[in-house]
Amino acid sequence: METSVSLLERLTDRPTDPDWQRLFDLYQPLLRAWALRAGATDADADDLVQDTLTIVIRELATFDRSRAGAFRSWLRAILANRLRGFFRARRSRPVATGDSDLLDRLDELEAPQSELSCQWDREHDRHVAARALKLVQADFAAATWQAFRRQVLDGAAPALVAAEMGLSQNAVLLAKSRVLKRLRAEVAGFVDY
Repeated sequence: METSVSLLERLTDRPTDPDWQRLFDLYQPLLRAWALRAGATDADADDLVQDTLTIVIRELATFDRSRAGAFRSWLRAILANRLRGFFRARRSRPVATGDSDLLDRLDELEAPQSELSCQWDREHDRHVAARALKLVQADFAAATWQAFRRQVLDGAAPALVAAEMGLSQNAVLLAKSRVLKRLRAEVAGFVDY
């Protein structure tokens, strides 16, 4: 396996098409869900996601990622601005959805300490962690992933996992350590841990 460099670092330094695809795969569902909440149609939500990620791609080299949660906040602000501009350009109200007043609350979404902003942060971190788990799973042998999953996701004790899998406890702990190291590297700058 190659040396783990965070996706954010790869995108900033020498991005490849697979890196951009990984960013899209990571963020498309989250951004789309928030656009739909604001009242965008399915097709418009897809356009808003594309617009948002296009800005991220264009501006990432100048993005200051020095403080915790900076990317998450930056992405939230870009999305809020794209939503505001989208509805303003159409001079229309969004279609009523489960959170139909989100459009009225876009300023709150941008405010760092607001409840809506905190909701975004929580959903963002859960979403990115879950997507990152899926994305890095392919980087590991099935036994390594299973040992990690049983310990971290299922909460099983290392000794139990070792007995279940016919491995040494040390091998089980190493599996956990290797997967966590890879996950941390992958989400560095995206999620605070």
